[in-house]
Amino acid sequence: MDQTVIYNGQILTLTRCWTTGELCLWITDLEQIGMPKMEFVGGHPDEYCIFLKNLTKSELAQITSLNGAHWM
Repeated sequence: MDQTVIYNGQILTLTRCWTTGELCLWITDLEQIGMPKMEFVGGHPDEYCIFLKNLTKSELAQITSLNGAHWM
């Protein structure tokens, strides 16, 4: 199910969080950990994601595939 997407100008991976099974945007670069709503979810320093349930409708609308199409 993993899909590479763009959100807030960053390339992230749309996936399910391994700890909860919830849809999330997973980091692809450690520099992304400072993004708004980013959460640490694991034991390794690179396990951060943004849970889609924490995004507003307008924020969800900003998630696109690499070709610019909306992901939903």
